[in-house]
Amino acid sequence: MSRHRLDRRRFLTLSLAALLAPAPGARAAESVRRGAYGVDVGLLWEVFSFRLPGTIEEAVDRERGRYQVRAVGRGSRIANRVESSGILRAGRWAPLQGTSWFEVAGRETETRITYDYARGAVEYHHRGETFFLRRLRVADDTVAIPEGLHVDDAVSAILNYAESRWPPRPDGTLLTHVVRRRRPEQEGPDDVQPSYRAELMPLVVTVTADPETGRPVALLDLTGFSSWARRGRPARIVFGHDRRPEAIEASLILGTSVSIRLQAVA
Repeated sequence: MSRHRLDRRRFLTLSLAALLAPAPGARAAESVRRGAYGVDVGLLWEVFSFRLPGTIEEAVDRERGRYQVRAVGRGSRIANRVESSGILRAGRWAPLQGTSWFEVAGRETETRITYDYARGAVEYHHRGETFFLRRLRVADDTVAIPEGLHVDDAVSAILNYAESRWPPRPDGTLLTHVVRRRRPEQEGPDDVQPSYRAELMPLVVTVTADPETGRPVALLDLTGFSSWARRGRPARIVFGHDRRPEAIEASLILGTSVSIRLQAVA
């Protein structure tokens, strides 16, 4: 079975990875959290609707400085599997390997990323299928990590924020860098290039307090990740009091919406 990738859903699903509750009996050095999530996707003003229920398991060993996260979901004509592992490096969580696989209405997508800090490089492999015309976007590339630059994926970014390991800039925003498929700025949902490269992209997150609940709320521009994103309509991420995401809402082009809800499992 082929394994391709859809960027929008990769980023949004990876953002689920830190929504977990402590498991009884976990070793003192390792905390294990388990949780559940539900993703609702509406395409073309609800002409196509998908519901994805799933579970997450996160194990963080602070004594050894390592973490592992696995999220698996399956619904009607939609499925996903996300795995991510990383280490504590210079006081911040940093990814080592990440794999994400998605299937939506028969369209499969896959991304595999390996981070080699000794070599100062990221190996990026991507194979994705557009939704309407099922055209392929393929990238196999290696990107250099500049000296002193911190690189995150969605999992390490959420862990760093939850544990206050991600210091804000003077203006209060949070800055990190992520690996993405390089693409034209005005790329449409079915536009395909003959070949693709990978690149490191600055990721800026603005966090404010919800005026009613006081909980942190982040706005995240998705235009750097997906040709479905709408300019001026960032995704909205609501965090709990433990600084872990509880809900994600995104309004995309062509009447498309994504809603994610996360629950801790006792």
